[in-house]
Amino acid sequence: MAKQVDFAELKLSEKIIGAGSGGAVRKATFQDQEIAVKIFDFLEKTIKKNAEREITHLSEIDHEHVIRVIGRASDGKKDYLLMEYLEEGSLHNYLYGDDKWEYTVEQAVRWALQCAKALAYLHSLDRPIVHRDIKPQNMLLHNQHEDLKICDFGLATDMTNNKTDMQGTLRYMAPEAIKDLKYTAKCDVYSFGIMLWELMTRQLPYSHLENPNSQYAILKAISSGEKLPMESVRSDCPAGIKQLIQCCMDINPEKRPSMKEIEKYLGEQYESGTDEDFIQPLDEDTVAVVTYHVDSSGSRIMRVDFWRHLLPSIRMTFPIVKREAQRLGETVVRETARAAQDGEREVRRAEKDTERETSRAAHDGERETRRAGQDVGRETVRAVKKIGKKLRF
Repeated sequence: MAKQVDFAELKLSEKIIGAGSGGAVRKATFQDQEIAVKIFDFLEKTIKKNAEREITHLSEIDHEHVIRVIGRASDGKKDYLLMEYLEEGSLHNYLYGDDKWEYTVEQAVRWALQCAKALAYLHSLDRPIVHRDIKPQNMLLHNQHEDLKICDFGLATDMTNNKTDMQGTLRYMAPEAIKDLKYTAKCDVYSFGIMLWELMTRQLPYSHLENPNSQYAILKAISSGEKLPMESVRSDCPAGIKQLIQCCMDINPEKRPSMKEIEKYLGEQYESGTDEDFIQPLDEDTVAVVTYHVDSSGSRIMRVDFWRHLLPSIRMTFPIVKREAQRLGETVVRETARAAQDGEREVRRAEKDTERETSRAAHDGERETRRAGQDVGRETVRAVKKIGKKLRF
């Protein structure tokens, strides 16, 4: 259970920083630490029920990609859920906010993988939990937008509950949820597929409809099994990701993959946890830059660029498999550096050989000059003696 906190220890801000199912979220200070506090007003029995559900679920969850609960408090009229504060906002704000942030396919897949890890964990608990409201608004970013955590468990339920009431956000709901069939983990998979499509298009789901803001039009599209347009997906999206999106959004829940399978697929094919870009200086004029990418076919590649002062740069591209990337990059740079060092050694050796030969030649020349001088001297003396003999005769 969540730790009970004395309400007097909380310093609540008036500023609302968000809203979720059942209550507004405010910034607060608790024990000199900035936190987020979700406030539940118990005027409605449904809100009280959702609050208890969210507090119970979050108190039992311990995962790096799920928002962390600090405790709970009450003033007698309202209940307060104390959570860690992630100041970078939601994935929805990142996609559609005024800052117009740019992101790569690799980053989008990184977010998707982290969400998949969290959902696979929730679905594998002793009492499996279905979130029921997977969408970018419930993904909070941190670590300079590199990582995310799932929040808002007000609609979450354990899978032994046999829930059939229509709950969630319509744009992300599975067809069976709309038809009041039993909620299962495959409902989360469908919502995940919708969100992955959104990451690869930067468009709201069903924004292609003639009346995209009509709840009835969206409801009709989902109920009839209308597909989201795959032609809207960005051009550099790998074929494997496109296929995954379509599998997750299959109208038949049984044909959708499990979150564990999705986690495994994304982890094996696209995870870059140990594949970090790096720079290696080779000498005063050359730097090697190693980066990792996913090409249009879905294959992972490594690029090594050699940036050279006053000379054209050189690029080499290598196919890589799973976690061999970092080792391959380091090997290429190490061997290149070794080759450069060997070349430098050969140049120095040639310079020394030239210097040695020049010195030897100079020494030999000096010796030959002395010898020639001595020979000239001897011949001169001999000639003088011969002339002297002739003069005496």
